[in-house]
Amino acid sequence: MKLITTLILTLFAGSGIAVASEKLDTLSYAYGHQYTLATMAGKNDLMQSEQDFRDYIRGLEENIRNLAQMNDSSYMLSYSLGAMDAIFMTDGIHHKKKEDLPPFSCIIAGLRKVGNDKITLPADTIAAMDFINQYSKDGKKISDLGKEIECKFFTAYGIMKAYQPGLQKYINEMKPGTACIENRKAYATGMADVLEAYSEPPKTAYDIGRSIALSMSLSSVEKVPINYTSFVAGAKASLGLGEQIIPRDEVEEIFNNQFEQQIEATGGIDYEANFEKIGDYIEKLEIEPFNQYKVDWKVTAGRVTEHGAVPTDIFNKVISELNYSNEVLSGILMAQVGDEDSRLYEKSLTTIKKYNLPNGYKWFCGMIDGLQTTIGIMQTKSEFVAKVDRASVDIDSNSGMINVQWRFDEADALKWAEFTEASIGKHVAVEINGRFMFAPRVNQQITGGSCAISGMSPEEINCLFRNAEKVVNQDPVNAIEIIDLN
Repeated sequence: MKLITTLILTLFAGSGIAVASEKLDTLSYAYGHQYTLATMAGKNDLMQSEQDFRDYIRGLEENIRNLAQMNDSSYMLSYSLGAMDAIFMTDGIHHKKKEDLPPFSCIIAGLRKVGNDKITLPADTIAAMDFINQYSKDGKKISDLGKEIECKFFTAYGIMKAYQPGLQKYINEMKPGTACIENRKAYATGMADVLEAYSEPPKTAYDIGRSIALSMSLSSVEKVPINYTSFVAGAKASLGLGEQIIPRDEVEEIFNNQFEQQIEATGGIDYEANFEKIGDYIEKLEIEPFNQYKVDWKVTAGRVTEHGAVPTDIFNKVISELNYSNEVLSGILMAQVGDEDSRLYEKSLTTIKKYNLPNGYKWFCGMIDGLQTTIGIMQTKSEFVAKVDRASVDIDSNSGMINVQWRFDEADALKWAEFTEASIGKHVAVEINGRFMFAPRVNQQITGGSCAISGMSPEEINCLFRNAEKVVNQDPVNAIEIIDLN
């Protein structure tokens, strides 16, 4: 979700859509190339095979909005406002329990009626408002009235959301002197598109392409236009499905130059906010950042077990008991569930203790940055094990990212390189002193022996460095391979 939201906001802030032409637009090509590569980063199990890549491109090609509409300023402004409303509505939904979420499919149904011009005014809006009022009296809880009534209620809500007052006033305030006229069908379509794409994580490579195609539609009608044909050409080239028209190094340069211009135009990085955030973080730490400490860590890493292996039935029983079925990652015995108050983490720990695993497998369970509980089964037959005697905490003042970093000795560095090379494309669960840290997907061999973990809370870092002594004569810190928990 974070990746897609970033893409939406970037395109909305800095680009528009132009009718495709035969001439290659280099910036559009660079956007398509680099954003497609970004979808491959981290744990993306949906983009693995050539067929996945082709499905992703098909999702792009089949879901771009009508280009004539996209050159209509009134249509696109209303569409974008609807999409932005949907972004706010879906922000953080994957950290909430499923039962606490509204039935988005029903809201979408109401919005689609408006967007597809299936509404008779004023009869349908009057009926929708009457239905909402009927079931909003006396503090009634809609979810207690049955699924059918709940869905009708939120369908009515979707209709009325499209006709909420003040849209034209908001457009005038946002773009003083504009000739743009509110377009309720466009607003409803923009909101429905985003809700449909982002209220649930993509399930296929096609869904990812579709989401990005919709993101391209969330654009202003000013500034640098994005040429759709060139965007798709860049996407195809990045996946090896088309000609690399512009060399990769030039693509990166074009993209980075545009990004820097956007940062400059929007006032750059908010260093003051970052420093304030870092200051609060440092106050909670019991060690000094940028200093090495003597530690006694045993770092263990094992591949996450694939679905169909011996303990699959046991895993399924645990997941069923915990009601995590919708949170299981495709193809592996691991689930990740939003957990802001650690309640699910404690429940998960208690549950897995009741289920013994056969030899060669072990449970792992842990919290990530106080927001997410991860539970799964790792293999122990070919696990990586190494000792670490020095570690430190580093802080990037620009991004505010906090990294716990260490270096394996020469022998263990070689073993780590062999282990990561053999695990490319697989998820691996990493533990320190038997405590689960995270389970990233390995995208490439990690050489040099240097590693880091980002995204840990001050409390988690303090626990790792408890009773650690600061090293007096310290070696310089070299470049490291950072693995992002998020």
